[in-house]
Amino acid sequence: MKLKKTGLIFCLTAALLAGSGSLQAEAYYNESSSSSTFIYNEWGYPLESPDAYEYSRTVDLRTVGEYSLTNVTDMCVTDENIYIMESTLGMIFRFDTAMNYIDCLKDFTLPDGSATTLSKPEGMYIAPDGKVYIADTENFRVLVSDWEGNISLVVVKPENLLGTSLKNFLPIRVVADSVGRINVVARNINSGIMQFTSEGYFSGYVGAPSVSVDALSKLLRKFYTDAQRAATTTYVPTEYNNIKIDKNNFIWGTISALTAEDVINTIVTQDLSGAVTPIKKLNMKGADVLVRNGNYAPVGDLLTPSKIVDVGLGPNELYSLLDSSMGRIFTYNGSGILLYAFGGKGTAKGESQLPVALDYMGDNIMLLDSGLCSVLIFEPTRYGKLLIDAERYYQEGEYDTANECWRQVTELNSNFAYPYIGLGDAEYNDGNYEDAMDYYEYANDRESYSNAKERIRKNEMSVGFPYIAGALLIFVFLFVGKGIFIRVRRYVRGERITYGGGDDES
Repeated sequence: MKLKKTGLIFCLTAALLAGSGSLQAEAYYNESSSSSTFIYNEWGYPLESPDAYEYSRTVDLRTVGEYSLTNVTDMCVTDENIYIMESTLGMIFRFDTAMNYIDCLKDFTLPDGSATTLSKPEGMYIAPDGKVYIADTENFRVLVSDWEGNISLVVVKPENLLGTSLKNFLPIRVVADSVGRINVVARNINSGIMQFTSEGYFSGYVGAPSVSVDALSKLLRKFYTDAQRAATTTYVPTEYNNIKIDKNNFIWGTISALTAEDVINTIVTQDLSGAVTPIKKLNMKGADVLVRNGNYAPVGDLLTPSKIVDVGLGPNELYSLLDSSMGRIFTYNGSGILLYAFGGKGTAKGESQLPVALDYMGDNIMLLDSGLCSVLIFEPTRYGKLLIDAERYYQEGEYDTANECWRQVTELNSNFAYPYIGLGDAEYNDGNYEDAMDYYEYANDRESYSNAKERIRKNEMSVGFPYIAGALLIFVFLFVGKGIFIRVRRYVRGERITYGGGDDES
């Protein structure tokens, strides 16, 4: 085991020293460059996995209605519609769930009645109440509008913005919570996500990424060239590049401007603290509450530091990270366990060229590709559906049904350790500790294995304890009874009785 982990450390470190902050997988690992589905084992090596999702179709967006699209930058999926942002035209296109074009939004009216248009907008969000939030990037503002283009609020750069020398306010992504608070990711802002009240007043930053400089990073820097050292010498909080919001008002922020050395150090040390992470789940106080209980934190690729540009929020607490560098999608459950990874860059069906956005439509995954100006749609396979159902049944408390799903998963993929842990937990909860130990041993879950073994020992003790206690009580009873009997007999005979070495006359 130590040899395998040492090999992984050597590969990652050698690749880091060979590059200048960004790595290419081809430099040291060619097998993972395909778009086939895979997972990682506990030592961080990829293992083949059945396809959890399969390519369904591509929706060409180069011509939509009377418009020619060239630069799609963002996508928002609601229960009823799919919205696509086209930056060059400054328009938002609306489709139904079958990706049939409905209409578009391009002309706006300001609160004072004057007309306005968008200038290179990069992001938008459609709230459940129908409000449209737009990051109007090169107009240096955020707009709140209805679908008819009637603007109700304009958010501009706050006055006397502390902690930055920002000249222009360049919003690139925006979401709003259920009470109307507006959360904005702005280019060149590294203090966190900007938050505004529903009236447009700046209230501060949330989720500021932390700065991390560790011993290993300092050691590796000694081997850098001057150019490599200059590229990573300044340690400052990195900026967010995307945000999503879920139905519980948790903000999911992605960070792509991480240095390769920080990401590699997080992988090598199996750091689960979230100090260096491309994805955060922020509560209302701005604290990162993302659960990281896997062997490795959710960082995407373990052999080539990923550039995470978006997160798709799926069913049953599943979420998927989009890696724009390799075109891959990494899907985790609510505990931070990698369930599957797939995708790739290229010209084959199901491959992308410049992936920029990811979202779920039901169980389907939708990938917006700016390079191909299209939407790629993926549907779950039987294997993927089993994974989704297992998570759903477990959350709903239907443990027997969930375990049956996990059993079927193990029949399709013996490489995947996580289902065996679930099956072990089921046997453990039923009191079948020896069977649980078998599952834990197969999954190499030492902690759970030890817990099950300890329960067996306690059970053995609980079974034997009544006999041991009974024997001790009998022994004590006989010992005490013998002493009492002797004293009583002497008393009856009128003999001298000795107490603690002294004499007494009866």
